[in-house]
Amino acid sequence: MSEDRNLLGRLRAGDGDALRRIYEKYIDDLLRVAVSLLSDIQGAEDCLHDVFVDFSGAHDGSMIHNNLKSYLVSCVANRARDLLRRRARQSKCQPEPLCSPHISTSPVKQLIEAEESARVFEALAELPYEQREVFVLHVQGHMRFREIAGLLGISINSVQSRYRYAIKKLRAMLKEEKPE
Repeated sequence: MSEDRNLLGRLRAGDGDALRRIYEKYIDDLLRVAVSLLSDIQGAEDCLHDVFVDFSGAHDGSMIHNNLKSYLVSCVANRARDLLRRRARQSKCQPEPLCSPHISTSPVKQLIEAEESARVFEALAELPYEQREVFVLHVQGHMRFREIAGLLGISINSVQSRYRYAIKKLRAMLKEEKPE
């Protein structure tokens, strides 16, 4: 947390290296959140770049109330929601299934991880967006239910219910698909 405050201070002072460090520190977590929400790696990358362009232009730090990571995850979630709304208006196309890239030492292990990852991403994509959003923000964005409730403008009970329904549906979907 103190490193983040230091980086924000350096960023306010015009240190471009601070922005690079923030990007490097959080890009993996933010990309996982964006990919999970959008089910589209190119869209997720565009989403992240837009978030960082906006962030670099408005880096006075006054909008960051809690912590930098939560703020960036919230920005990614909001940008992803906007992108999905725009897509829905433009066309009714389904996003292409994707596979999360993993680095592994063994080709067999890499194949297994890729297949498992693809199953999880496909299952996530089948969840209603409200449930997927809460699940991703909590599990991958490491946000607390109270933070998610504040971000989405809903009660904490609604957040917890959406999360519970998401878990139940994911378990059922992944159990059905499991090869014998």
